[in-house]
Amino acid sequence: MLAVFTRCGQDDEVGELLDNLREHGVLAIVDAPVRERLVEWAMAAAKGGVTLLGVPASLPGVTEAIDELSDEAHLTLGITGVTRQEQLSVAVAAGADFVISPITDHALIDAAHARGLEVVAGATTFTEVAAAIHAGADLISVHPVGALGGPEYFREVARTFRGVPLLAGGHVDGEGAAAYLELGALGALVDRGVFPAPDEPAALEVITARALALMEVCADAMGTPKRISMSDFELMGEGLDT
Repeated sequence: MLAVFTRCGQDDEVGELLDNLREHGVLAIVDAPVRERLVEWAMAAAKGGVTLLGVPASLPGVTEAIDELSDEAHLTLGITGVTRQEQLSVAVAAGADFVISPITDHALIDAAHARGLEVVAGATTFTEVAAAIHAGADLISVHPVGALGGPEYFREVARTFRGVPLLAGGHVDGEGAAAYLELGALGALVDRGVFPAPDEPAALEVITARALALMEVCADAMGTPKRISMSDFELMGEGLDT
C-alpha cells in the first residue's frame, strides 16, 4: 500500500517505510556480529512486533541476510550507514526498501531515489536539517539525539521544523523511544536495548520479549492499538515458534 507523502515540500508517493512508521513508530537497528545471528535476531524481534528493521552496510554477507529475511512478507528492510553511492548497489542487490545515511548528501539522495530507494538522511544541527529538507530526503534522522540533549533537544528541532518528518536516532533505547514519539517524532531509530551486545549471549526469547515491550510503550505513546499484549505473549508461549 502506498501513502501520499510530502517529500520536503513536494507531493510524492512513498512505500512501506512511511506507512510502517506512521502505524508503529519504530525502526530497530540490528547490528549482529555475523549474518546467521542477524537473521535469528531479526526474526526474534519480528515475533515481538518489530517489522521495520535496519541492517548495517558494513556487515559481511548483508546481501544474503536481507535476501533471506525478505522472504518474510511482513518485514520492511533497509541498510544503515550508507555514505557512498556504491553502497546503493548493495542495497538494490539485497532487495532493501530504504537506506539510512548518517549524513546529508544531495547526490547520494538523488541516486537512491533513481534506484527506487527511500532515504533517511542524518542531521545534527538545525542547519543540517534544513539542508536535508532541500536535498529531498524522505525522512530526516536527528542524531545522535541521545548525546545532544535527548528529548529536550529534539523538542526544539521539532518546533522549528513543524510538519517535517523527523526521526530520533542515535543512543535511543526502548525506554526512551516513547518520549520522542510523544514530542512528535514520526519514529524512533532504536539502536540499544532490544538486541544484545555482540559479546553478550541472549536467548531469542529475550529479544522477542524486549521487542514486545518496546512496541507496547510506543503504541501507548502514539495512541494506536497494540498488536499483542505482554500477557497474551506469555500465554502463547511456544506458539510464537510455530
